Parts: sequence; C-alpha cells; structure tokens
Amino acid sequence: MLPTLVGQAKSEGLVNALAEHLEETKEHAARLEPVFRAVGAEPSSNFSPPVEKLAEHHDELASSFTDDRLADVFHAAAAATTEHHELAAYEALLRLGGMLDIGDARELLEHNRDEEARALERLESELDRLVGALAAQRH
Repeated sequence: MLPTLVGQAKSEGLVNALAEHLEETKEHAARLEPVFRAVGAEPSSNFSPPVEKLAEHHDELASSFTDDRLADVFHAAAAATTEHHELAAYEALLRLGGMLDIGDARELLEHNRDEEARALERLESELDRLVGALAAQRH
C-alpha cells in the first residue's frame, strides 16, 4: 500500500513520511526472514487478508476526492490505520515469541515494532497538521 500512497499523496510532508517508511518496510521484510526460520517456517510474500481488504477499501474511495488536501487526510488516515494493524501483529508475535525460544529473532521483531511505532507517530502528526490546515482554511 505504501508505494500507492506515495504516488497519490500531494503534501510534501506526507509524501516524505510515507517514502521514508516505505524504505524502512523493505528492511522489515529482510529482518523477518530469520524470525520465520527461527520458528521453522518459510517466509512468504503473501499479503495478509485484512491488509488486502484495507488496500481495496482505500482504492475504492481514493478516486472520489476532488480536493487534494482532503485526499491527503484520507491517505494519512489510511496509512495510520495500517500501522495500527501492523503494530498489533508485532505485539502478538512478541508475546508468542516470549513462549518460544526465538533467540535473536526477538530483537528483530522489537526493532521492526519500534520503527512501526515511530512511523505511526509521524503519520498521526502529519494527519493532525493536514486536518489543522483544512480547519484553518474553513475559518
């Protein structure tokens, strides 16, 4: 979803936040490979069904915005929603990892989770800025 959002967003701040997180996400995928192997599973590039549905929903609505500023609010909210989902998944994996002996894989999961949390904070800050700019223009 991030490459699509980077292409759709117009606000420089939002584009930068999304592009930076896209680069981090590529590193996340590489970090997850040893985690999968630590539990005897093979990594897969399959998308999670909930994330696929979020992307489909976003795509259905994204083209209906005629105001770029309002569209950017929508894109920022969509990205934040996805980050919440990813954070919940990392928290669950870390709890499971606490029951299993995954060794150094735990640190990899924590690193990814921490970057996801920072990305969420940045997206929410950008969302607040975008909403504030819209509100200021209405008055």
